[in-house]
Amino acid sequence: MIIRHFGVNIKDKPDGLKLTRDNYIKVNNKTYSNVSIDRINKHKEDCLFNYDLNMRYFRLLSKQDFNKELINFISKNESFKEVSDLAPFSNVSGYYIMVFDEYSQAYVGQSSKIKERIQSHWSKQKDFDRLIFGGKENSILSIDSFRAYDTTRIFVSPTTESLELEDDFINLFNKKYILNRTKGGALSGLIEAITNRKVRDL
Repeated sequence: MIIRHFGVNIKDKPDGLKLTRDNYIKVNNKTYSNVSIDRINKHKEDCLFNYDLNMRYFRLLSKQDFNKELINFISKNESFKEVSDLAPFSNVSGYYIMVFDEYSQAYVGQSSKIKERIQSHWSKQKDFDRLIFGGKENSILSIDSFRAYDTTRIFVSPTTESLELEDDFINLFNKKYILNRTKGGALSGLIEAITNRKVRDL
């Protein structure tokens, strides 16, 4: 079934278009066929422990303060405009902010194809072995664990200039409201991502 969300088509998922504890983890049996059941179950346990910590953390945040933070950011960065339709941003380069009002969180990204990039966030299921990035006590939930209906607002800043400001935009937010798990900008690989990993006290 095809559903319209922010002006574009997305596929409905059998387990829903909002993140839940039940759809958070998906294990590909073929990929992990050589991994012991005990090891898989231990990692599931750790992932759910981290999920629960993150959800508790979100519940403690003030939605009013989060909205003030977002308004403050937009007032200082007027190139970002709220959009309700992503269709005009197909193959358009620039920055974007995905807002998750239920969780008082935002994600700052950059792409040469804004619409397509946001749709890819919605369609992905984060790999089982990458759900935790850091320790189970401090790992931030991945943007690719959230689902289409979790995104409640989108702001975009199209530009044809080189995309070098993502990390600056991330750092303008109070870190307690940001889902980015590493610094912004192009990273050369996993080692650089780990070196620049962002964690939070959950």
